[in-house]
Amino acid sequence: MTTRVLLVRHGQSEGNVARVWTSAREGFPLTQLGHEQAAQVARRIAGRQPQAVYASVLLRAQQTAQAIADAVGLEVQLLDGVEELHVGVHEGGHDDVVGPVAIEVFGRWWRDGDLSGGFDGGESGEQIVARMRAALDGVADAHRGSTVVVVSHGGAMALASQAMCGIDPLFVAHHLLANTDVVELVRTDEHGWACESWAGAVPDLQDTARRP
Repeated sequence: MTTRVLLVRHGQSEGNVARVWTSAREGFPLTQLGHEQAAQVARRIAGRQPQAVYASVLLRAQQTAQAIADAVGLEVQLLDGVEELHVGVHEGGHDDVVGPVAIEVFGRWWRDGDLSGGFDGGESGEQIVARMRAALDGVADAHRGSTVVVVSHGGAMALASQAMCGIDPLFVAHHLLANTDVVELVRTDEHGWACESWAGAVPDLQDTARRP
């Protein structure tokens, strides 16, 4: 039995424009462009006839999910575990300061395959993958054989999808997720999780012998 999860990155937020790193629950709302992006992705997804629409607890994800839910006549359900990665002491920091730190952290995760660390005071890569996997497993278990939507965040989506599906880290590094990009995951009883589409592209898989 195949269950399909459409992982959607939220639309452009005021935090994106201000270049602020945050996973705070109140967060930043969508910009006008972000609302337009949400409406556009909602129209694309409506034809897939999802059976449920979930969102992370962060405002920008909820607003994006609401546009999708309205398009398909469903209610948004909040889902713990799919929020953005926590950047610890850098919470609320500007990208000019946090960006160079992020390059180092992401390099360890994707270049070196070392998920044991993370941002100072934040989560390790292993913790992010574990909570995302648990949340998505729960959704898949609740909607076996169906298509569902989960609105999440670019960093957490990329790290979890890469680890869960064995995607080549270099592919991820060169295909960063833009606002309202969709990562299409499938889970089967026989093979577990796989990624069929990464923002419209077929992702490269890594050698199974080198998977973290």
